[in-house]
This record gives sequence, C-alpha cells and structure tokens, in this order.
Amino acid sequence: MPEPPGRIRDETRSHLGQIARAGGEGPKLLGEIAPDDVEVSTPHRVFALLVRDIEAGGGLEAAQPVGWRFLLESGGNVLAGAEISETPERTFPPTFYRGSSVGATATAVRAARALPQLQLAGFELRLLRIPELYQMALWLHASKTDLLIPLAPSPIGREGQVTPPPVFFRELAARAQDYRARQPRDREPT
Repeated sequence: MPEPPGRIRDETRSHLGQIARAGGEGPKLLGEIAPDDVEVSTPHRVFALLVRDIEAGGGLEAAQPVGWRFLLESGGNVLAGAEISETPERTFPPTFYRGSSVGATATAVRAARALPQLQLAGFELRLLRIPELYQMALWLHASKTDLLIPLAPSPIGREGQVTPPPVFFRELAARAQDYRARQPRDREPT
C-alpha cells in the first residue's frame, strides 16, 4: 500500500476527533464509537480522468492525482470514508462520508487482497474516478500491469469484477459518447 505524507493521515485523524467532539455529523458518522477507537486505514491515492481524456483515446496514463482516500474502521468493521483533495497549490481539509461507495470500496479491497497476482506483483492500491460518468474503480497498479475493479454502482456493470483496462475503457467509451451527445452544443468540452 502506498503511504500518504504523514501530515495527511494526521490531519484526517485530527479532523475526525474535532467533528466527533462537536456533535453534529460526528455521532452519525461513528455511532457510539470513540474517535480514538477508529483506525484511519487503507490509504489509497485518488486519480481523476475526464471524458475528454477517454474520447482522445487516453487511459490510465491520462489520469491525474487529485488526493488521498482512507477507510475508517473499528473492530474490523468499515464505518465511513475520508478523503483529502489536493492541488499543486493546496491541500484541502478532509471530508468524511458514508454511503454505498464506502462499502463497495471495502468489498473491492477484500477481493483484491485475495487475488494471487496481487501478492506476486506488489500492486499499489489506487482509486480511479471519472466524475462525469459517475464511475469509480479500484485501480491496482504495478510497474508491468494494471487491473481495475469497478465499484457499485457502475455505468458499465462489472461491479466488483477484476477488469483489464482495455475492456474497461472499451465499455466506458460508449458511455462517454452518450454523455457527450447529451451536452449542449454551445458548451465547451469538459
């Protein structure tokens, strides 16, 4: 697993404690679990890819790093997710969330860890996000190969299935064309 800069994990833990103490969203996020009993685990870099990159025939090499993501766990249970967005100029405070993407990520991580080729090749865990198509996939990156596991819900289906990038992008290309066809003609391509 890649390790984010120490300050990012520390900042995530600090903000988690602040929201839990403040009341508000903390109790909804953690339930009865104290922030000190929550592990900020499973760090993975977040990459974004735009429809225009897919239309230009780009694949994973066109994806840009945009932040870090963690799972928040306690007692082996995944409670929520945390994400810190980054630009070259700035790192933003973490956001915390619950929802289907958290469970889908946890399920995909478990499936990935069980893959024999994962142990042999030393894959790096990443997340690929294609926001315009509402597509997220766990990205297992190694120097000689990449694998993708689409997260539910996925516009191409294949949720939780290991998918080679050429298959993933071939199926996603049709969704990119549909997306572009629905855009107003006077709008600049995204």
